[in-house]
Amino acid sequence: MNPIALFTMPHMGLENGIRTIEKDNRSRVPMGFHRLTRSNSHSQGFTLIELLITVAIVGIVAVIAVPSMQNFVLNNRIRAHAAALTSSLAFARTEAITRSTRVVACPGTRSGCSGTQWESGWVVFVDTNDNAVLDVEETQLEVHVALDGNNTLRGTKDVSDYVSFNYDGSAQKSGTFVLCDQRGFGNQALAINVIASGRSRNLIATDSSLSSLSSCLL
Repeated sequence: MNPIALFTMPHMGLENGIRTIEKDNRSRVPMGFHRLTRSNSHSQGFTLIELLITVAIVGIVAVIAVPSMQNFVLNNRIRAHAAALTSSLAFARTEAITRSTRVVACPGTRSGCSGTQWESGWVVFVDTNDNAVLDVEETQLEVHVALDGNNTLRGTKDVSDYVSFNYDGSAQKSGTFVLCDQRGFGNQALAINVIASGRSRNLIATDSSLSSLSSCLL
C-alpha cells in the first residue's frame, strides 16, 4: 500500500467528520430558531369574531342559569324556615311530656307573645298558669329569631296566635301554618300542619288534603 495513502486517509476521514459536525451544527440551530418563531406568531390572542362568539355564549349561559340559581336559593330558604318551625313545635311537645305540664309556642320576642306574625320570631315557654302568655316568672325554653328573606309565616284561626301542648303531648288546638316567600301562594309555598296528637307534618300548601287553604293568610 502506498505510504502516502496511509497517511492521508485518516486525515481525510477526520476532516470529513469535522465537516459533518459543522454542517449539522449550522443546519440544526437555524431550523430550531425558525420553528420557535413560527410557533409564537400563531398565539398572539383572539380575533374579534372569536371574542364576540365567547361573549355570546357566556350571555346565553347566564340567561339560563340565573333564574335556576335564584329558585334554588329560594327553595332552600323556605325549606329551612319550615324545618325551623317544625323543630320548635316538636321541641315544645317533647318538653310538655317531659315536664308533665303545658308548654306553649307563640309569635313574639323575649318580652312575650304578640300578634300573629310568626315570621318575626317566636318563643317556647312553660305556661304554668295556662293563660298562653309569657309571664315574668315563667321559664323560657327557646327563642327563635325573625325569618330572613321577607318570608311570611301565618297560622289559621286556631293556631294564629299560639300553639299549646298538654302534658300528654296532644295539641290543645290543631291548625295549619302557611309559609310563603316572594313567589306567593302556590306550589312553592309550604304548609306546616299541626294535628290533634301534637305532631306536625310539612306539606306543599296546595296539597289536596289542605283544600281550605287558598292564600298566604296575610
